[in-house]
Amino acid sequence: MKKYLIVLLVVLAFLLNPTTSKAAEVKWDGAQVVKGQAGKMTFTKDVKVYKKNADGSFSSLTVKRNNYFRVYGIEKYDNKTFYWMSSGYRVQATDLVVFKEVPLDIRAAFYDNPGLIYINRQNGKPLGYGDYLLSKNIPGSADYKPYNDVVQFKIGEKLYYYFYAAPFEGNPLEVYIDSSDIRIVEAIPHVKDYYTLNADAQLLSGPMMGARVLEQASKGAAFELLGSEINGYLMVKSPTTLRYGYIPVKALQPVQKQGKRFIRYGVYVGGKHEELKRFDEVSFLSEDTTTALIEFKGEKYTVPKKALATIRPNESPVITSGFLPSDTLQQLTYNTVYTRTGNQRFDTDYDFQYITYHETDQAFYYEKDGTQYIFEKPITEGSKVTIRDRNEFVRAIHYTLTTPAGTFNNVVETSTSILYAPGYGELGSAYDLQLRSFK
Repeated sequence: MKKYLIVLLVVLAFLLNPTTSKAAEVKWDGAQVVKGQAGKMTFTKDVKVYKKNADGSFSSLTVKRNNYFRVYGIEKYDNKTFYWMSSGYRVQATDLVVFKEVPLDIRAAFYDNPGLIYINRQNGKPLGYGDYLLSKNIPGSADYKPYNDVVQFKIGEKLYYYFYAAPFEGNPLEVYIDSSDIRIVEAIPHVKDYYTLNADAQLLSGPMMGARVLEQASKGAAFELLGSEINGYLMVKSPTTLRYGYIPVKALQPVQKQGKRFIRYGVYVGGKHEELKRFDEVSFLSEDTTTALIEFKGEKYTVPKKALATIRPNESPVITSGFLPSDTLQQLTYNTVYTRTGNQRFDTDYDFQYITYHETDQAFYYEKDGTQYIFEKPITEGSKVTIRDRNEFVRAIHYTLTTPAGTFNNVVETSTSILYAPGYGELGSAYDLQLRSFK
């Protein structure tokens, strides 16, 4: 009985020990290949190689002619190539070095979900240093698509890569990428959620230091995790700029509810087509210098930081009269100059650029360059606005709003994000303030 128990324990130990996996016994070119190995090299004569120690000093090692050494890392820049051996020794490619790259399919077989990163600094377009190429079997991740082109990959001895310069136009451009230009890492699935920065960080184009910087993000900025960790980076999307990129795992932490806030004025949250109204109570999650992440009815949204209040805001302003441009106003400067030509009209030097307005007990009528706005009175948040025969509404009335043209009171924002200032007229959209000056 004791003998059988010992055999059973040995079998269990074998099954639970991954070091005896089939992948660990792969042989290529007469030698065993191990996980993380990019190639092998020999030397045509005895040479001395060096490594830099943590204290700044250097250690050397003499390697013998024709001895075989594994290569684990490769660097290519300034028309030079360097090979990293074990224990931190680095060798520059010369006539003394004979290097052979391990075929990509053999290297990839060691990984459950191989993620491919382009590491050649010298080639430039269409691939850039640090670009992430492939993780087809990672839930929630996406294949890398440079310039939004149609791209496909196939792993063989080399990486077969083809793409269209524009979607479905012309013949595809076909490229075979050397295995030595690719670093393989394990792509680790993560649950999709929102994370926030615990320190200032850069959003990079790829999961590697040295990849192109897409934007600088400040502490507290929120990002939507897209589902995979590659090379110590998380693939994320900025809900504010809508950019996709990579941020180090250590710079991110899951968002948590930090108390309640109130919406100060009506605000539209793009992407999910939700209108948040003044007085709505929301859960506060995170904020950076300009934007806040909130949760409302189980959904997460980004809103302008200034749209949140810690206490319930005052009642919405109501505009009942005095909504016409000021009688003393002589000129409005947008991209062109509008000059008063009548009691209720401004004109330009162009036929189709003008402003007219008038008011009744029921509505205020304002027309600029052929687009007519009809504001139902009294004007308040939620009241009806007709724009080019479309029924819209007043999203918000801002107590004050500062623009290049000055500071305005009780500024009306429509559901199409057009801003209108009593006494002056249209300021422009919430994203492009057109009014530059006035007299």
